[in-house]
Amino acid sequence: MLRLATQGKLLRQQGSALMLALLIAAMVSLMSVRFAESFMLQLNVTEAQDDARLISVYLSGAEQLAVQLLSADAAGNQAGNIDHEQEIWAQPVPPLPTDHGWLHVRVTDAQSLFNLNNLLIKTGYSDDAGAPLTVRLSPAQKQFVRLLQSFEDYPISETDAVLLTEALIDWIDEDDQTTGQGGAESLYYSTAGQNTIALDQAIQAANQPLFDVSELMLVRHFTPEIVERLRPWVVVLPAPTALNINTAPAMLLATINQPDVLQPLESAGVQTLLRGRQRGVFAAVSDFFDSPDMQTLVPDAETSSGSSDAALFAVNSDWFQLHSTISVNDSRTRWLSVLARTEQKTSVWKRHRTY
Repeated sequence: MLRLATQGKLLRQQGSALMLALLIAAMVSLMSVRFAESFMLQLNVTEAQDDARLISVYLSGAEQLAVQLLSADAAGNQAGNIDHEQEIWAQPVPPLPTDHGWLHVRVTDAQSLFNLNNLLIKTGYSDDAGAPLTVRLSPAQKQFVRLLQSFEDYPISETDAVLLTEALIDWIDEDDQTTGQGGAESLYYSTAGQNTIALDQAIQAANQPLFDVSELMLVRHFTPEIVERLRPWVVVLPAPTALNINTAPAMLLATINQPDVLQPLESAGVQTLLRGRQRGVFAAVSDFFDSPDMQTLVPDAETSSGSSDAALFAVNSDWFQLHSTISVNDSRTRWLSVLARTEQKTSVWKRHRTY
C-alpha cells in the first residue's frame, strides 16, 4: 500500500512538473511572440520616422531648386517683367534620382489660376439689392460665376453659379450682412447640420480670407463634386492677385467677357485666343485686349478690377506653385508648396500634402 501511495504521489508530482513545464513553455512562446511583435512595431516606427525625415529633406531640396529657378528667371529677365510658359521655371524637370528613390518636381504659375480671395473685391453697389446683378457683382466675382459654368461634365446654371458665388463672398467678407439670395452668414451656419458636410455642431462664417481650397466644403451650396471640379482651376493666396494672361489656361480665359454677360466665353473664341498667344507672349495687358482677336470677340471686356489695390490682369506673376512627388523606399507622397517672389527674394509661403 505504501508503495502504491508513493507511486501515486510520484505520478502526481510528475504530472504537476509536466504541467509546469508546459506552462513555462507556453509563457516563453507567448513572450517570444510579443517580443517579436514589439520589435517589428518598433522597427516599423523607426523606419517610418527615417522615411519622414528623408521626405522632409528632399522636399526642402525641391523647394530650394524652385527658389533658384525663379530667382534666376527674375535676374535674367531681359524682356522686362514678363512671365510665360517658355521661361526656364516652366520647363519640365526630369526625374531626379536620390539615394532612396526618386524626386519629381514641377513649377507652375499660381496666377494662371483664379484666386478665390479675389472675391473680396466688391463694388460700391454690392449691398444694393435694387441694383442689377451685373452691377452689384465685381469683375472678379463675375469671373468666378463664369468659371462655375465651365464644367462640361457637371453643368451648373447661371442662377446656381450666382448662388454659389454669393455664399462664398459671405464666407470670406468681414461683415455679417447676407449677400443676395444665395448668401449665408453666421446666423445660417449657427444651426448644426445646415452646412454641406453636415457637421454635428454649429459653426460660424469665417469672415476672413480663405487659407485652403478645402474650406469650400464648409460653405453653403458647395458639394464635394463642385469642389473637386474647381480644384485644378483655383488657388488660395493671401491677398487678391491678377490673372496672368500669358499663362492662363483655356478655362480661365473663358472667364473674360463683356461686363453685362455672366456666361463664359464660347469654346471657339477661347481657342482663337490661345492660337493668338502662341504667336507670341504679351508684353503688356493692353496688347492682349487691343489685339484683333480680343477686339473681335470681346471688344468691351472688363480690364479693371474696380479696386485701386488690385489689378484684374497682368503679364507677370509673383506667386508660383511647386508640385513635388517624393519616392522613398516603398512610400510615395505628393506635396504642394506655394512660393512668393518679390524683388528681394523668393520664399515658401506654405506647403501641404496632397492626395
